Amino acid sequence: MKPLRLFVQVALASIQASTLLASPTMIRIGYSDCAACHISPQGAGMLTTYGKGIDEAQSLRAGEPRPIDTAAKRLIYDVRFIAASQLVDSLASGDSVSASTFRLQLRSSVRVSEKNRMSYAAGLESPTLTSSAFGTSAAPKGVVSKALWEYRPKDGLEIAFGRDEMPSGIGLPDPQAFIRKGNDPGDTVYPTQVKMFWWNKHVQLTPYAFAPGGDESPEVRQYGAGMLGGVDVWKQRAVLGVSARSSNASTFARRSAGAFARLGFGRWGILAEHDFTSRTASDSTLTASQYLAGHTQIFLAAKEWLVTSLAAEDLVVDGPRPQGR
Repeated sequence: MKPLRLFVQVALASIQASTLLASPTMIRIGYSDCAACHISPQGAGMLTTYGKGIDEAQSLRAGEPRPIDTAAKRLIYDVRFIAASQLVDSLASGDSVSASTFRLQLRSSVRVSEKNRMSYAAGLESPTLTSSAFGTSAAPKGVVSKALWEYRPKDGLEIAFGRDEMPSGIGLPDPQAFIRKGNDPGDTVYPTQVKMFWWNKHVQLTPYAFAPGGDESPEVRQYGAGMLGGVDVWKQRAVLGVSARSSNASTFARRSAGAFARLGFGRWGILAEHDFTSRTASDSTLTASQYLAGHTQIFLAAKEWLVTSLAAEDLVVDGPRPQGR
């Protein structure tokens, strides 16, 4: 196999707000899944009443929290402006790149009935501003990142249908983007899905089926199914799991298997996810390509509102025409 890319990313002062995205670092204090704080068991999106209280307790805002009752209120929403910046050093070439993005986003959830809910998130993304030869810029664009119908017949079981990010082991957007670009170049970020979440104190299972999102090229539009499963192996502070996915496009068949870990030890912890993918071209004369992509990070919660981390990501490709970076 030929290593294509290995870089280390250091977040010197990453302020963590649980309202921005699912926070798998919360496993350090005993939150082994996202269902306790987020309306969606996949995490991210709107918070439950309990989650809003936790968010207030972890923030710098003064005063007693007065969260709304999300279980009773029919419409909940928020508008947010998100800014992100990264500095990356490439160990292979010695080059470095800094990149910044900005997003204005509206998120909302509508309680249709006691067991049914509609959730959506839409926004406007700025160009990606980079300072590297291998960085690229993109025009501003509107993005619908979530449009889901969610049905929860009972606690611990939910079925969702619509447009959303694919389920992942550690639930962070940056590792998802890196792994997807490594083993699924050109594929959509937000495919159409039907998925089921089943969880209890010790086990989390997410089977799902998916179809194209509509914003990808025809040759990479995939139809398939997958499974994500995790087990709490130590006091709700250590979750180990596996994933599998099978899909087909007009030009290739894709099969993958992966593993992930979420570990928390008081103020620090480890998050890791790796995925091995094989893509076989429809043309039998072409050699199959294999991809191994992964993300591992060590994080430290210096304060409840301040989390710093050191992360490493790696991509290894074995195929007829590997592309160097």
